[in-house]
Amino acid sequence: MSKREKYLVERIDRSRESAVSRDSRTARSLFLRMHARRTISTALADLNPKEQAVFLRDVLDVAAEHLHPLIGKPSAVSAFGAVAHDLGAGLKLTRSVASAEAERLFARLEPANDGAGDE
Repeated sequence: MSKREKYLVERIDRSRESAVSRDSRTARSLFLRMHARRTISTALADLNPKEQAVFLRDVLDVAAEHLHPLIGKPSAVSAFGAVAHDLGAGLKLTRSVASAEAERLFARLEPANDGAGDE
């Protein structure tokens, strides 16, 4: 069974599960989130702000090391991308940055071969 098929089966199973099992899964997820928050907050308490930034970057690196073997690289990238998107949701690109990015992307394009010079 492919990963996509497994994903769809899990989605179907979750839609059929009872409210009690759904609530227990939600409670467990909340517990794990609070445990992670408490663990990281405790580790950050003794560090100055520069050391906290270094520590958190290392935590991201270690999280990626452990996450991708469990859920696969595409899913791990997607998870990190979702967090990054939420983090940067309030940021707006300035016009100069956006136009520089557009120029960079345009420079990669090759001219279309429409056959005009083949005659």
